[in-house]
Amino acid sequence: MFGHFVVKRKLWSRPYEVELLERWDIHPVFHVSLLEPYREDPGGRPEKIIPAPDILDNEPSYVVAEVVDSRW
Repeated sequence: MFGHFVVKRKLWSRPYEVELLERWDIHPVFHVSLLEPYREDPGGRPEKIIPAPDILDNEPSYVVAEVVDSRW
């Protein structure tokens, strides 16, 4: 639920390749059950913005603001 993405192509009956941001280092193929049509927010709230990570030693790095579930 991070906004809208372009579907690049349908691979078979269920997997789809989507266009992701370059900074997201994840595989761009998703099962259809994980995808939903994009809908504008009726309240007019902006999309979630994911901040770009700082780069330390050529690796992405985030600062954790808080831990909301400590069951681990």
